[in-house]
Amino acid sequence: MSQGMIGYIIVMGFTLMIMGGLTFLMYKYKDYTLISGFSNRSKEEQEQLIKNGYPQAVKRLLLNTFLILLLTFVVSLFRVPFSMEVGFSFLLLYVLIGMVWIQRYELQAKRKRGYWITGSVAAVTFVAVIGLTVWAFMPNELTIENDELKISGLYGVEWPTTDIEEVELLDEMPPILVRTNGFALQNLSKGHFRVEDYGSARLFLREDHRPVLYVATEDDQLFINHPDESQVQQWYEALR
Repeated sequence: MSQGMIGYIIVMGFTLMIMGGLTFLMYKYKDYTLISGFSNRSKEEQEQLIKNGYPQAVKRLLLNTFLILLLTFVVSLFRVPFSMEVGFSFLLLYVLIGMVWIQRYELQAKRKRGYWITGSVAAVTFVAVIGLTVWAFMPNELTIENDELKISGLYGVEWPTTDIEEVELLDEMPPILVRTNGFALQNLSKGHFRVEDYGSARLFLREDHRPVLYVATEDDQLFINHPDESQVQQWYEALR
């Protein structure tokens, strides 16, 4: 089992324990003080919210969120293709819609304001996630001009060619140990990772395309590939 998978299990396990504990307390003891802002309401408002079904709707949202996260975690352990992507996308969509839907149980005087606030937050979050996803999937292009190596896009770099100390064409990508600041989907690894025998490095890898170009300076290093094998060969020749 890789270090990345071990880290994923630890983080998800801790998250599920926290969410499971909160869900249990709300269902078992009806401890609605766990709801953000509920304890700051007046006694009259709390009673009216309970009558409207507001805290009950919140705990249903929390329970369903926990179950979706648990299912995503279990399925992803079996490495079902795209299970994490589909699971977390559905989770985000469910939570955003749920935040808006819950406002129907708010106090009448605050309901319209609640719709506006949660609706705005949900819309901004949704657009931001879509925009970031599209940007992340845009291919990184490597160019060499004016004595400078440039990689465009997310996590891109600009290195003077005089700083480059090593260039190598690899038939196989070394094992990736853990993600430190980036993202890894079923067919895409982009950002900062730790690579076996190399340490910290930037990755710009799509699917299983070969070969892989390795470039290193004194302080940084990267791995990049391309669907067109000849393109990688051209990069290698130009840098060498």
